[in-house]
Amino acid sequence: MLPAEKVAALFRMSHPQSGQAELPVTGLSTNKASRSRAKRRARASHARAMLARVTHGQVQGLASPLPASRVDRPERKLLLFLPIERVALHTCIVVVVLLVATAELFISLSSQFTSTGTSSTRAFGAGADAVPAASLHAARSVITFRTVRHAPLAPALSSPVEPTNAFREPHLLASGDTLGALAERYGVSLESLIWANGLERGDALMVGQWLRIPRVSGVPYIVRPGDNVEQIAALHQVSPEILVDFSPNRLSEGVALRPGVELFVPGVAPALPDGLLEWSGGRSGLARRGPVVAALVREQETNLRQGPGTEYPRVARLDAGRQVELRGRHKEWVKAALAGVEGWIRADLLAVAPAVVTALPETRDFPPPPPRWIWPARGTLTSGFGPRWGSFHNGLDIANRVWTPISAASAGRVREAGWCRGYGYCVKIRHSAGVETVYGHMVDQPVVSAGEEVTAGQLIGYMGSTYDRAGGGYSTGVHLHFTLLVNGRAVDPLRFLP
Repeated sequence: MLPAEKVAALFRMSHPQSGQAELPVTGLSTNKASRSRAKRRARASHARAMLARVTHGQVQGLASPLPASRVDRPERKLLLFLPIERVALHTCIVVVVLLVATAELFISLSSQFTSTGTSSTRAFGAGADAVPAASLHAARSVITFRTVRHAPLAPALSSPVEPTNAFREPHLLASGDTLGALAERYGVSLESLIWANGLERGDALMVGQWLRIPRVSGVPYIVRPGDNVEQIAALHQVSPEILVDFSPNRLSEGVALRPGVELFVPGVAPALPDGLLEWSGGRSGLARRGPVVAALVREQETNLRQGPGTEYPRVARLDAGRQVELRGRHKEWVKAALAGVEGWIRADLLAVAPAVVTALPETRDFPPPPPRWIWPARGTLTSGFGPRWGSFHNGLDIANRVWTPISAASAGRVREAGWCRGYGYCVKIRHSAGVETVYGHMVDQPVVSAGEEVTAGQLIGYMGSTYDRAGGGYSTGVHLHFTLLVNGRAVDPLRFLP
């Protein structure tokens, strides 16, 4: 033990601010714990006194009292106003606090960046794990964050997204495309691709044509008046639930179907027409089909003829909108093919650029033209052209039994068909070079109509004995009265008939 005098001297040396106060020593038995408590009380008293002076602006160099927000931060008070010999201890404490706060901060930021991919410059929110404001203020002055960008994650779905349309985006046909390759590319059957685009009729494909692509294999169906879900399902041999559960159909129980609406029957593939498979070379031939040089038919009931001329017989009648393949040309006519049938169409009846027609190969692959004129009916020539019974007979009379067929004597266009003045039921046909033929006294309404093109030998009606008395007509029996006009003037038909 040290003598009491030495202990007091040491206390005065280490605490000069205590003046001449003596250490209250009761004896050499005073322990170290008591002395430590006394020192802490003295330091606390000194800190409180300094804090009071700072609060009331009594420290030299401080223009006004500290704001309450700074007074309420004891860690700053200690750093600023504790005696110089205690600064090192508190500096160590602050450093430790900063290190712990920095570690927690990095852990928190790393977790946030990984889960959300947000920028490191986002604000730090308050919460149970929030870092103290003082620590954040210090950390921001020395820490530089690297911005990390992540691709946004799609939100979790409780159920798959249902398609709103039975078809994908349409496909624009390009050179080199084939139906088989497109079906394989989009994962649908060849039959579905053909039925979805109306190709079962055998129309040609052309570059730049849009094709509908079903999302799944199946077939479209246009609702007709009186249809219901059960009938449509039975027609395609599927259950009604197949139609109702396919969301693009937008069907609800108890709601009537509207005629003209297109439904889609998934999972079925009706057989293709036998004729289509036959002229295409089977299913494999259909799969190889692709775009060709083709054109659209402009007018309804366009004739496809056996050769390049109206004198050739018709081999097919086409509706407007059909797509035909172009294979050659001769003068103003184009050789075309549709569903395995070849024929000739006037170029002006097709929606095609003149440059496309000019680029087609010139061909003479067609039969010789048929006779330009034929006798219009079989029978007995009972009266010729010229004077008769005190008047002038302007045609030929050919007699036979009732309902004997009457044919067009040459190719042309029907100008009139029906009840005619003087002739009863008749047909008038306009030919080239100003020639017109008249067929009178038919038994009934003709089988052709005005505006229709006819070929030589085509049936136009049947022999009879009708006449229009009010128009000056007369008939003594079943026969055909045949008149031929050139520029409106009657001439002897025998000059034209073979």
